[in-house]
Amino acid sequence: MSNSWDEYADGWDNNQDVVLYAENAFKSLTQYTELNALRVLDFGCGTGLLTEKVAKQAAEVIAIDTSAKMIDVLNAKSLTNVRTLCCELSEHEIKNNPLLTDGFDLIVASSVCAFVPNFQQLLTLLKRLLKQNGTFVQWDWQRNEQDDFGFTPKMITQGYENANLLVESVTNAFSLTSNNSTMQVLMGIAKNN
Repeated sequence: MSNSWDEYADGWDNNQDVVLYAENAFKSLTQYTELNALRVLDFGCGTGLLTEKVAKQAAEVIAIDTSAKMIDVLNAKSLTNVRTLCCELSEHEIKNNPLLTDGFDLIVASSVCAFVPNFQQLLTLLKRLLKQNGTFVQWDWQRNEQDDFGFTPKMITQGYENANLLVESVTNAFSLTSNNSTMQVLMGIAKNN
């Protein structure tokens, strides 16, 4: 992920498609699990549309993104139980950043994994951050025949299995319609067993 996301930061929270995506992701998350008392990592948090919702129930949220301007927008929201990191997730960061050393009960990644250059490498890093029995939840666009962007259920399942995560489910969580086309969003859930 690159800092090209900086240019979107100022208007991101006003984009109705983005807002709706975060609302649907949060709704599907709370249908799956209780967030009370959880330590959560929001990977690829952007301006924190999902972070804000999770933080109302979770004990603590660490929000990480590579875009400094997106993080600035999130920081301006002054959420008391949210701490932010503007960095690439790496072995070095995991070993040396005190915000990452305690592990997480839940890691969420909303519309971010398809933008990461190496999904498998990302899953390996995220698994290291999960506590025993911790949960990883991602939402990403479902790949269609006309486009090679996004994931198929099989791609997500294989990624989890290759990272030694226990696959709970890969389902169609919701769909969004924009410009007369409807796109499906997959929700993948895996456990660190």
